[in-house]
Amino acid sequence: MGKRPLSVLIFCGALTGLASAQATNNNPAAETPSVFLDNHRPLIKKKEKAPTSRDLTGKVIDSSGQALEGALVTLTDTKTNAKTTFITKRDGRFNFDDLSLTVDYRLQARFKDVVTEPRNVSQYDPNTRMVRILQIGSATADDKEKTTAPPQK
Repeated sequence: MGKRPLSVLIFCGALTGLASAQATNNNPAAETPSVFLDNHRPLIKKKEKAPTSRDLTGKVIDSSGQALEGALVTLTDTKTNAKTTFITKRDGRFNFDDLSLTVDYRLQARFKDVVTEPRNVSQYDPNTRMVRILQIGSATADDKEKTTAPPQK
């Protein structure tokens, strides 16, 4: 029986020594937990919603490439024949917003008495931000042939 209290004393002394060693340890690596609770999963990107409309922007220029202020740009819905017009500002730019993705459109510009060739905007074009340059006073292929043909004798 005498040996038993000695073993209890040794065990208690070992626990006391362990506690004092932990209390005096200044190593920061020993203080960090072995379990890391941060979430390192890659961020999940939100799915972009499918576009519900398209925008059509552009510029009206003359044959030398200069912007035309005051040109009348007409956008025609080919299903309903509804027309929307835009008058260009100093920089010659025009803008049509919120156009349907399921409708074909025809685009044409007029400046004074000159009209551009109609340009089509197809519903099958996948672009939702479209840009068109309309040139007033450009010569057609027939006009070019007439000016380049040699004069008749």
